Amino acid sequence: MHYNEGYPSDIIALLPQGTNSTFFTACCEVAICDHERFCPRCNRPVVGANARDDGERHTIRWKNATRYWKT
Repeated sequence: MHYNEGYPSDIIALLPQGTNSTFFTACCEVAICDHERFCPRCNRPVVGANARDDGERHTIRWKNATRYWKT
């Protein structure tokens, strides 16, 4: 899959009815923790990489992962 250079990788969308809240990178489909700014496999920046701290990074990634949920 081609990704635009200069843009961070997204988080794979979570399903509302699912039970797994682990974030996976869209670029390599590997799990990523809140303290990690870059994909563990390809070292590409992941959405939230520029956040001030882990809490803000988690919030940014949660919003990205649940972007298709109806609110």
